[in-house]
Amino acid sequence: MKIHTVTKLARMELRKAIGNRKISGSGSTPTRRGSDYLSHYACFTCKKSFKQDPLNASLPHICPECSGELRDMGRNFRPPKKAAKNAWEVVRRLHEAGFRFFGSGSHSDPDLPASLREVDQFIANNLNHYLRIK
Repeated sequence: MKIHTVTKLARMELRKAIGNRKISGSGSTPTRRGSDYLSHYACFTCKKSFKQDPLNASLPHICPECSGELRDMGRNFRPPKKAAKNAWEVVRRLHEAGFRFFGSGSHSDPDLPASLREVDQFIANNLNHYLRIK
């Protein structure tokens, strides 16, 4: 019994020759259907975060767990642990006030607050903050 080893290149050339492999365009690269990156979306009901394509902004992003609407938090969002209820409340209040988590972090504005007791004063004192979009 003789085993024939045929390289992948030889098989591809054979398929091209008999018409089973069609090459669209010469040297063309496949086109992307989505954006170059995914953004973080949060569900405040489930206390979970999901990465999704921000180009679909015309359609509401739906939570796969509770079917509620997901909120766009920005590319640099780091979700708190699910059990950290106060941290999720901080994130929710910041989101409602128009703060998003994006950018390189190289700005002179103060850092976003981590504790619940600092949030309201922070929002009132930073109406023109770099991370605020409203």
